[in-house]
Amino acid sequence: MTGSPDENHWPDPDPDPNPDPALDPASPPVQRPGHITAAAVLLVVSAFISATIAVNDPELAQFVYLLLFITIGAALRLRKGGGPARVTATVTAALFLVYLLPHAMRGLSDPGGVYQPDYAVRAILAIAISATGVTLLHTPSGRAYFRTRRRGSETAARGRGSRVKGG
Repeated sequence: MTGSPDENHWPDPDPDPNPDPALDPASPPVQRPGHITAAAVLLVVSAFISATIAVNDPELAQFVYLLLFITIGAALRLRKGGGPARVTATVTAALFLVYLLPHAMRGLSDPGGVYQPDYAVRAILAIAISATGVTLLHTPSGRAYFRTRRRGSETAARGRGSRVKGG
């Protein structure tokens, strides 16, 4: 035989097809599905459309602006794979729905009144965009993405010696 005595002639074992990024920092991170990013963008756009209606609604303007900022924060956390952010985004979308439904109903039933038909169109548009965003968050591949991100963080916590909540 020729070659170095330190040379290993055995083939390398196959790499793990599903490496855990928490245990192996050299492994590639879990790919975020594109529809998660799209859902985050849609939810923020819907919140901005709702804020354009709230400009002329002084009673609830502060509440809508607070929901807008919470939605932006949740959208940023969604892109990082935060499961609680998905719940927060869903709840804020439901609160926007509660805020927008009266505007849509009164705007269509009373043209020329306080709730103009353009409010109704914006409200219906915001509701449709928000519903699309929430639907994208809760698709099977979206649930799988958030589940793998949660498992990775639980495994990392166990590796550090921390106690995992609920585990």
